[in-house]
Amino acid sequence: MPFFVEPKNNYMKVKLLKKLRQIGRDMVNITSVTTTGDLVTGMAYGYDTKEYSDLFELGDTETDVKNKACKIYLETNIEAIRKKYRKYSRVCR
Repeated sequence: MPFFVEPKNNYMKVKLLKKLRQIGRDMVNITSVTTTGDLVTGMAYGYDTKEYSDLFELGDTETDVKNKACKIYLETNIEAIRKKYRKYSRVCR
């Protein structure tokens, strides 16, 4: 019987991680992208807190910037996330 419980638990962890990543990516709102040829030279984006400033570097795509925002979100909120989703965390049991 425990064999069948484990895949469901892993599925819930994957589903939760996808949800948290989406929340992190949504922390920045990209409004415009400036390109010269194939190179991205500028990007305008909005954010709520100062930690999301300076995400863009020359050549970064929209996906790169959103992934950086996701990483910052997870790093800064990891304790709150572990507390909220204690069921799926190995640390807070």
